[in-house]
Amino acid sequence: MKKINFLVIIWILFYVLIFSFLLYNSFRYLDPDLGWHLKVGEQIIEEKSVPNFDYYNYPLSGKKWVDHEWLLNATIYWLYQNFGYLFLNLFFASLIVITLIILNIFTQKSPFLNQPPTFFIMFFQFFGVLAMAPHLGIRMQEFTLINLLLLLIIVYQYNKTKNYKTLIWLLPLFYIWANTHGSFIIGIFIMCLWVGVKIGEIIIKKYHFFKFINQQNNLALKKIALFFFFLCLSVLVTFLTPYGLKLYSFLGDYANTFYMKHIAEWLSAFYLPIQYKQIFYSAIISTVIILLACYSREKKPNTNTGKYKINLWYFMLTILFLCLAFKSKRHFPLLFIVSFPLLIEFCNLYCRLPQKILEIFNKNIFIKSYIVFGFLLVISFFLIKTSYTTNPFTSPVFCQSYPCQAVNFLKNSPSYQNLKIFNKYGWGGFMIWVWPEKKLFIDGRLPQYKFAGHTLLEEYFDFFDEEKVELKLNEYDIKLVLLKLDKKIKINWFEKYVLGLNEKKVNDQKNYLKDYLDNAPEWKLVYNDSISNIYVKN
Repeated sequence: MKKINFLVIIWILFYVLIFSFLLYNSFRYLDPDLGWHLKVGEQIIEEKSVPNFDYYNYPLSGKKWVDHEWLLNATIYWLYQNFGYLFLNLFFASLIVITLIILNIFTQKSPFLNQPPTFFIMFFQFFGVLAMAPHLGIRMQEFTLINLLLLLIIVYQYNKTKNYKTLIWLLPLFYIWANTHGSFIIGIFIMCLWVGVKIGEIIIKKYHFFKFINQQNNLALKKIALFFFFLCLSVLVTFLTPYGLKLYSFLGDYANTFYMKHIAEWLSAFYLPIQYKQIFYSAIISTVIILLACYSREKKPNTNTGKYKINLWYFMLTILFLCLAFKSKRHFPLLFIVSFPLLIEFCNLYCRLPQKILEIFNKNIFIKSYIVFGFLLVISFFLIKTSYTTNPFTSPVFCQSYPCQAVNFLKNSPSYQNLKIFNKYGWGGFMIWVWPEKKLFIDGRLPQYKFAGHTLLEEYFDFFDEEKVELKLNEYDIKLVLLKLDKKIKINWFEKYVLGLNEKKVNDQKNYLKDYLDNAPEWKLVYNDSISNIYVKN
């Protein structure tokens, strides 16, 4: 009884530790899109309808747009308005903790875990949170993680029980998902992949070469067809959102992948700044896949649980998201959710801690006391070091990255307020909230929007083209430019000597817009601080 109680205490302390770290991380980072999420949420609540026309960017003024996150935007605005910024951080931190707890329970229910490896579950969940930290905070994408996990659980339960009633849960899941984030498309693709894998298992069962594939999870064609029927129903449910088919038309614009090469979180894991924890975790998953594939073909594998056979579904799913994570940093959190059960399964089979060490931890009261004290110490550290603020848009911490003072200067300068402004892409969301009466050139809502024969983001980057900068400024009659000052990128010894990056070349990127504004006689620098310049056309 004491053993169980101590383990419960450790689990509670572990998730309190993760919660405290998530708070610490959230108050260090302000999502560039939070401002427009709040402003759109305010619009939805005041107008009692979803937005259909753009009010915020003058190039798109009056044009139709689809807010695929409308329900979340309305929710976070209501929470922010009624309970404040601190509660909003608590809400999103709790969401990740709940997701991790569900993932833990789901993983421990795996038929391969006869004795769940507590240490490895804790270690890799905490390491995963550290690796996901750049993508966590008040981010709408966090809802994708729990929706993805719930989908995997439903699929697992159906494969296990073969009961169609389990699939009924897909309908409310996809209806809510489609109203909260456009990533529901990923869920539909996963279901299609599951159908393909299950049909593939039936085909390869006939061939002796594939005996290393676990055939215990095979389903009859009738059961696969039933799943496909619910897949179709799930797709139909997504048409019931306020936007209907327009939602799919909007998401279809993402076929133009220019944004994937110019927005930081969409870049490859190997682009600066390199996320080493993410690459390390991805390397571990790659190694696990290779080793499990090798062990499955051994005659006498080094395991007490008998010959290991590959679960084709988990393998294909993990490999898919591993490729996506290497292609784009944004997809790493999805890889973590998908790959975690497979990783813990591997640890259970081949990396178990010696029984003597486990007995020492279970019986030695001093070690138990030190473990509890260690948890409490780290929790206290994160809670004390957190930079709490009630207003992120005026916080000294965030104003080191966002143009708080520059916007105040413009708001207090009547002669500049009616001039058309060109703003930095990453500052648009911030400015929509702090200066809502000012129409901007661009923000983070519609980088893929079709505009002028390409996308709005491509039109934005034309302003930084040496041959187009003057033409574009005149074309839009822009007389006010709020420009972010480029900071020098420092590379570490690993990037310099192992990856062969040259710091001078990395920083030798010409800002032709700034060069033009500094040298054109009709443009004048009227304001500057440590992060921004403001130029006005005479």
